[in-house]
Amino acid sequence: MHHPSSTQDTPPAFRAWDSDISAAAVARQDGTPGWVSIVGDEVWWDEPRPHESGRRCVVRAKSDGTVEDVLPPGFDARNSLHEYGGRSWRPTDAGLVFTHWHDRRVYLHHPDAQDAPRPLTPAREDVTYGDLYVPPSRDEVWAVRETRIGGARDIERALVSVSLSTGTERTISATHHFVTCPRLSPDGRHVSWIGWDHPNMPWDGTELCVAPMKEDGTAGVHGVRAGGPRESVVQAEWRDGDSLWAVTDPDGWWTLHVVPAHGGPAQAVAAVEEEFGGALWKPGSTWFAPLPDGRAVAVHGTGAGRRISLVDPEAGPERSVLTDLGLPFTDFIQSVDADAGRLATAGASPTLPYSVFTTALPDPGATHDRDTRILSSRAAPPVDPAWLPLPTARSFHRDAAAPPVDDPSGAGSPVHAHLYPPTHPCHAAPDGRRPPWVVFVHGGPTGDYPMVQDLEIAYFTSRGIGVATVDYGGSVGYGRAYRERLNGAWGLVDVQDCVTVARALVSEGLADPGRLAIRGGSAGGWTALAALTHTNAFAGAVSFYGITDPLTWAATTHDFESRYLDGLIGPLPQSATLYEQRSPVLAADRASGPALLLHGLDDTIVDPAQSSAMAEALRAAGIACEHVEFPGERHGWRRAETIRAALEAEICFYERIFAPPAGLPADTAGSTDAAPAPAERS
Repeated sequence: MHHPSSTQDTPPAFRAWDSDISAAAVARQDGTPGWVSIVGDEVWWDEPRPHESGRRCVVRAKSDGTVEDVLPPGFDARNSLHEYGGRSWRPTDAGLVFTHWHDRRVYLHHPDAQDAPRPLTPAREDVTYGDLYVPPSRDEVWAVRETRIGGARDIERALVSVSLSTGTERTISATHHFVTCPRLSPDGRHVSWIGWDHPNMPWDGTELCVAPMKEDGTAGVHGVRAGGPRESVVQAEWRDGDSLWAVTDPDGWWTLHVVPAHGGPAQAVAAVEEEFGGALWKPGSTWFAPLPDGRAVAVHGTGAGRRISLVDPEAGPERSVLTDLGLPFTDFIQSVDADAGRLATAGASPTLPYSVFTTALPDPGATHDRDTRILSSRAAPPVDPAWLPLPTARSFHRDAAAPPVDDPSGAGSPVHAHLYPPTHPCHAAPDGRRPPWVVFVHGGPTGDYPMVQDLEIAYFTSRGIGVATVDYGGSVGYGRAYRERLNGAWGLVDVQDCVTVARALVSEGLADPGRLAIRGGSAGGWTALAALTHTNAFAGAVSFYGITDPLTWAATTHDFESRYLDGLIGPLPQSATLYEQRSPVLAADRASGPALLLHGLDDTIVDPAQSSAMAEALRAAGIACEHVEFPGERHGWRRAETIRAALEAEICFYERIFAPPAGLPADTAGSTDAAPAPAERS
């Protein structure tokens, strides 16, 4: 183990420094806390277990401060709703109700009993449940049921009820191709939900529906109370028997509204240009929680700065509608719960890892006493802060003199990024030497990169490599106009924005122009490879389970995203030429450097053949590449051994392409079919 000293050494080459942050340490903390619920005087949440084959385990913090598992070993609280998964568990008076990954069934389990979890639904390969919700005063759990009636895209969805005592199932409603957020009104007389249809994605346009609840437990004819083809409702909760809270964006920002349940215009509560919601990738996500007194508690902000405030729509002129709770976090997970006196969620900041916490809620007009209690942090070994980079938020503008990518959004558009400089307690850049930098590209592409403490980023910065995370045009957190910069321009705007940040790092004297790389996963892998093949800005690219040929991906991917590219590139078949022009695999012979391609063999979102085709195209063009496949992994790494192997392969790749002469040595060119052996456990 290397320990920091007070001296600053300057190694002969600014390459991979020695570091206390190992791939094994990153694997131990990989992932963030998941869904959070207040359960009496306890708080429950789920957390990743990379060393338990990547399962999600529900745990609880008891009133005495101890934390223990609620879910027994061998059970995995996940599901594949929309392939990315939806809310997978809820507390009930009878115990924990959850979906089990391995057999798709809904189970009930009492954490204080010795009995094994009891299945409520039959084992069926063609049915998936998710987005669980427990209506008040009913012995049942509601869920979105996804039924495959043919191929991977021939799917029917419905809101259903499952009895907690008998497992009897009842269909509540089936109005749209996609449905989420079922909620029962406080008086039990009405039901609400959010629905949308192809070709929309949920951030394009959705409908908030309200219907009477009939005596047989099914929904009557519904009315649309908010949303539409160009308005996106992402969460709705009942405020009282006559109105709902809803996060929707008729004015271009996801903000909180009060929506009359029986008709009438929705009223914005706080007219600020901030986001109170986000992209609905996982059904069941919540960015706010209603309070019994008619107020709400909500996450809001833009880009790198988010906070939680009390929201009081009845505040008079002497009080603000928004009261910041003054929490020491700048980002929060998409799961917020609250009761009359406290809030529970998980948050992080540039100096704090994601941690589950509770905080007391003040009475109207009172000053918050910041009574905040951390319940659990990510399970990582302690790291001296001297090893961790302190990021800065930046906005860049296109350099009009730079060689442009054909980008219809035009020059002058802002590009948001977070910069993590090389950081080491014992090493500094030698005089006159600029360090290498890697541009990190988030997935989605309708996603974002939070500016928080991240041990994966520190793995690279502690080895002398700067990291720039880019929220390119199309990212969430900056309003609809910024998000829609990517419409029709995927492979153009995202690429040019990443190039803009890379060139700015060079022009500001921060980065070596010959030692720039780009990496990303899924849609981020597409952007990384598109930048490698359509610009000359990068010496190499790393793609995790990335899209390389949009035509074949559009024809083979899962139902939820099957029409996604209609908006991002254009509808098929009339836009086929654009798909071909932007395809990294068809432009492999123009790559500006080598590539590292990693893919899980069980991926159902991006077929592993996407990476295989790119590897073959690069080899055929005489360009070096490495191709690593991981049996048993899906879309994203869950197992500790995979996380370690992927990180170690990536750092070795950077060492080779950043060392003169540029490029991979001849004896490593080509494709390897097996994962590199994991390093010895530390």
